[in-house]
Amino acid sequence: MVEFVVRVPDDTPPWRQVFLAGDGPLGDWSATGVPLDRWGDGTHRARLELPAGYVGHFLATLGRWREAESDGHGHERLPRELHADGPSRIDVDVRGWDQTSVEYHHGFPSRFLPHARTISVWLPPGYGVQPDRRYPVFYLHDGQNLFDAHTAFAGVPWRADEVAEREIRAGTVPPVILVGVANTPDRLHEYGPQRCGRKRERDQSREYGRFLVEEVKPFIDALYRTRTEPEHTGVGGSSMGGLISLHLCKWYPAVFGKCAALSPSLWWDREYFLRNVTVAPGWLERCRVWVDVGEHESSSRVGSAATMRRTRRLARLLARHGPRGDERYRYTEVPGGAHNEGSWGARFDQVLRFLFTAV
Repeated sequence: MVEFVVRVPDDTPPWRQVFLAGDGPLGDWSATGVPLDRWGDGTHRARLELPAGYVGHFLATLGRWREAESDGHGHERLPRELHADGPSRIDVDVRGWDQTSVEYHHGFPSRFLPHARTISVWLPPGYGVQPDRRYPVFYLHDGQNLFDAHTAFAGVPWRADEVAEREIRAGTVPPVILVGVANTPDRLHEYGPQRCGRKRERDQSREYGRFLVEEVKPFIDALYRTRTEPEHTGVGGSSMGGLISLHLCKWYPAVFGKCAALSPSLWWDREYFLRNVTVAPGWLERCRVWVDVGEHESSSRVGSAATMRRTRRLARLLARHGPRGDERYRYTEVPGGAHNEGSWGARFDQVLRFLFTAV
């Protein structure tokens, strides 16, 4: 039996719950892995029966990875090491909770598009303490929905940073940088390619592609320690964001080698993408693709069935024209899955594992 005794900074609100997050019996790196009880002396405690010979690592948190313990100066702290066969009491003095891993670049301009927007960058655990390491990058559309409840649609974010932190610390996903690219009032025009015709006049999807490839990516590569090759660069999104991700991998196979299309809007412009998947199909041989669809994509049974048929059709096309003997794509039908941020965030861990575990 091991007793954990955690002392927190004086400015920690007394009503906040304190947790341990760590390997295996310490919560599989969930930020709320092991809840601690507050004692009258101001400490927070828990007693755990750990397996004989257990060796692991852990950190204290306030229930979110954005509020994990730091070095007291806003910098990342390496996890503490624990030996179950060591002392029966572990004393932990938390220096601060001010660790943050999301950086914001507001008002990011473009010479191709009229609206500036926010670029949000989540840095994985270890980034601040491994200065010689470079990281793959995952670019995600509708970036305002990824991390923060106050900017997310309906106040429900994907919690992509929390999910990625848990998976990376648990060892199921290698460290990866997440880049959120916020949308603008021109979202449909930027995410929705049109066939030739009068409607093409409002189509800004090609310009959006140039914005990502010629402006956002060079900015990220210059400011952060990235791996720039296509096999280490992914793009993804949901709904219309999933649709434009498929187009971008087709247009720029030398830039994006990984694609995530969650509930892609394949109905757009009379199924334009579906009708052209196999035109210049070389991208399918080089790109690793995740495609999924929820059971309840629409408020009506008829609408959900139509969405399911389109997505299954895309899956068949990917299987037919992709390389043999190598799982380069994954198609998933999500039981109970809906067309909303909460549902997409709930399967983001699966997306990360499929796209980046093989890196």
